[in-house]
Amino acid sequence: MDVTPEYLPRLETLLPILRVKQAVWRADRSFSRQGWQNRTRLRNANGWQWITVPVEHGQLGHSIDSTRIAYHDGWRRRHLKALQYNYSTTPFHEHYAPDLEDLFAIKHETLGQLNRAALDIMLRWLKHPIEWEDAPKDLAEEPAGAANEPVRPFSHPVYRQNFEGFIPGMSALDILFNHGPSAINQLVRAL
Repeated sequence: MDVTPEYLPRLETLLPILRVKQAVWRADRSFSRQGWQNRTRLRNANGWQWITVPVEHGQLGHSIDSTRIAYHDGWRRRHLKALQYNYSTTPFHEHYAPDLEDLFAIKHETLGQLNRAALDIMLRWLKHPIEWEDAPKDLAEEPAGAANEPVRPFSHPVYRQNFEGFIPGMSALDILFNHGPSAINQLVRAL
């Protein structure tokens, strides 16, 4: 299975990964603005908000693995504050927050590195080890099928969120902060 990196991925990306033991990390694909490679959505009292990792100027079209992160505006501190503000009252925030603080304490050079580190943390929380393969160097060797293409249409599971109502399409952190270890049961039901 091919996995195109996403920043703090959504369930649409995470669920197919939970079906496999091996996957191809496709950080060789091109970075695109307005994609999920450097941003995600968090649930908040007003609905949701974007959090975005800034990239150095002129990165459009570079591979995700070579797209350099910009560190001039304090985005890591803002992302941690957004997570704290929106999820501090959830049952599992205190359990997961230290790992996220550690993630943001590291100055990852590229989006590919940051996204892989974030996904590996989430998979560890879900007790789902995976063997990553690098993308093939020769495109002729590339397996058939598009990246992150679900085998079946995606049906978003509905679960209790920290704020009234349910809004789909948030980072998978949303279900993890709200349901912790039982999140895996929610996710497996959606498979």
